[in-house]
Parts: sequence; C-alpha cells; structure tokens
Amino acid sequence: MKASNKISTTHNPFIDFLAVFWLPLFVFCLHVFLVKIVHIYDSFPWLDIPMHYLGGLSFAYSFSYALTLLQERKQVSRLDRIVEMVIVFTLVATTAVFWEFGEFLLDHFLGTNLQVSLPNTMQDLLMGLLGAGTLVVYKSVKNISN
Repeated sequence: MKASNKISTTHNPFIDFLAVFWLPLFVFCLHVFLVKIVHIYDSFPWLDIPMHYLGGLSFAYSFSYALTLLQERKQVSRLDRIVEMVIVFTLVATTAVFWEFGEFLLDHFLGTNLQVSLPNTMQDLLMGLLGAGTLVVYKSVKNISN
C-alpha cells in the first residue's frame, strides 16, 4: 500500500493546522480582545506597531515550523537553510500584503476604518516584515553557531 502524501500525524487536518498556526491565531485573538473588548487603541494607538511586528514574527515562526515538519515527513526535499529562510520571509511578505488587501476590502465594502491611512498601511507592512526578519536573522545566526 502506498503511503499518503497528507501532512498529518494526527489524521486530523484541523489539529495539524492548529499545531502549526497556534501562535498567529493567538496574536490575532489578543489583538481582537485588546481592540474590541478593552479598546486599548483609544488610549494607546501606538500599540498597533508592536502588534504588527508580533504578527510578522508569529507567521514567520509558523511557516518555519511548517517547512520543518514537511521536511521531516519527507513531503518536501531537504532545503538549504538559506533557501528555507528566503521562503519563510517571502511567505510572511505575501501574507502581510494579502492581510492588508483584506483590510482594504473590509473598509471598502463594510465601511470599517482598519486602514487609517496609506502611511499607516505601509508601517503595518514594514512591521510585519521586521518581525519576519527578526526570526530569519535569529535562525541564521543560530544555524551558523551550531
């Protein structure tokens, strides 16, 4: 019998998804709680900056973890560490861009005000990329020292 190509050790894709993406989900839920329940941005609007940084960092962690799992399960070939970090950074950049597209669409169709201004949107993207860059640099330095 041929082995399945599914990415699952639990045989439950939802549990596998949570195992990989628990950190971005936590950051998102924390953000929603702080904004919608506590209304923290009313008093501290600058907290939006570290939230986007944490979002980029958390997605970088999750994408890196997902690539590691895929390699360990032999579902993708073993990647050179530099290639892996470029893929992680690129995935986070793509995620950040599509996230901002989503915010734009919500603003446009539902009348929300998630994208306060173009400079704010650019800052959000930059902070997400800096979060991703932090993980990439950390893993690269850690890899060199090992």
